[in-house]
Amino acid sequence: MTLTITLPDEAVCTDLSPEEARVDLACSMFARGALSKLSASAVAGLDFFRFQQALAERHISSYTEEMLNEDMGHLAALKVA
Repeated sequence: MTLTITLPDEAVCTDLSPEEARVDLACSMFARGALSKLSASAVAGLDFFRFQQALAERHISSYTEEMLNEDMGHLAALKVA
């Protein structure tokens, strides 16, 4: 799928390259839950680990509430044992 975005002249950021815009868009879509991390990394044009780094640079957590609950369950099981 190809998506072309046309921005008004007054909205164009002269210091933002098309590649940086792709990364920003992918990070935003991941943060909203619209894309998985793997899909977002493909949109960004980055490998999985470089995309992880891009998320960290933007202070976007990839640690979900579901992951936290799972970890808490594991800790509770260890505490009982």
